[in-house]
Amino acid sequence: MSRPFNHQDSGNIRNDGTVTAAGKGQVCIPTAEKNMQFKKLKAISANQVCFDCPAPRPTWASVTYGVFLCLDCSATHRSMGVHTTFVRSVDLDEWTQRQIDAMRLGGNANARQFFRQHGLTDMQSKIEKKYTSKAAVAYKAELA
Repeated sequence: MSRPFNHQDSGNIRNDGTVTAAGKGQVCIPTAEKNMQFKKLKAISANQVCFDCPAPRPTWASVTYGVFLCLDCSATHRSMGVHTTFVRSVDLDEWTQRQIDAMRLGGNANARQFFRQHGLTDMQSKIEKKYTSKAAVAYKAELA
């Protein structure tokens, strides 16, 4: 016997219809607003190429580092665990304003510059090595 859907049964939808992010209680912004903000961020030339490889038009992002990623690199990020890098789809997932602000503060150009200034010059190096480096730890703290 099925029962009617109750918003209270879902951990991500509040009674007022707002969506919360990843069960942490932060409210996601409306999809149209998210899309408008990402349209501006994706128009920046450095964000039009994956941060970790030369793939064009990345559709994923590491909120932790504020960088845009291709699907393949996002899978590598996911395998490293959320304690290292938290990955979301730019198009499919819901985002909080704070997460989008991390993307605005970060961005591929700022991350690349920071990593280089902190001694990581081979940006195409093994992804796991890059994100466990001292530069990555410092950048993560900078964006937090």
